Amino acid sequence: MRFSDLFISYKIGLKDIKSTIPFTELPLYRKIFIIIFLTGIIISGILLVFKQIIFSFIPIGLSLISLIIFAIIDSKESNLSHMLENHYIPYSKKRMDMTIEVLKKYKINIENVDSLDMLITEAKYAQAECDFLSQFEKPFKTLGAIIIPVVVFISKKISEAATLTDILNMAALVIILILLIFSLIFSFVPIIKDLFYRDYNKYTELMYDLRQVKLFYAKEFS
Repeated sequence: MRFSDLFISYKIGLKDIKSTIPFTELPLYRKIFIIIFLTGIIISGILLVFKQIIFSFIPIGLSLISLIIFAIIDSKESNLSHMLENHYIPYSKKRMDMTIEVLKKYKINIENVDSLDMLITEAKYAQAECDFLSQFEKPFKTLGAIIIPVVVFISKKISEAATLTDILNMAALVIILILLIFSLIFSFVPIIKDLFYRDYNKYTELMYDLRQVKLFYAKEFS
């Protein structure tokens, strides 16, 4: 019996628990918001395809207005209570029951906080092991340390022969490129993680659930 066996059982248990709320079970105001928001985005996209740029802003504006209205309505106490009682608490109970069942299956005493802490530590270690992107952290830092002086040197040489307008244009272009590169990196890293090592987030969920067992359930069984 190994930690990996427990982790696989936990993943199987997660698959049996729906983390999303079906559209048919959503409150009426949420259904209306989703319909308005998606309709606005779709219409805006169609208008952009037909190069109706000015008119395309109208449905986008309506979608944004609906988003603001939704945030206001959704934050009302009655709506929060409805979501809590009908969706959040039942989901949490199913998930915690599943986690406790897995722990019992592997003869983990949930009254023993030290055992739970050891599991959390092991999950952190396993998560770090599967994070292959961290292996590229040092090479990227080294590469950055080499590239930056080269870029500064080239920029200095170019600026000596360029006019003020050229320098400003070049600076603006560099800033845009840097922002674009960082945007692409921050956009694709989560996608890459989900594609190539989905277990990374599952380890995070396991650690979270183990902490919840320590906080709320260990006392009940003590």
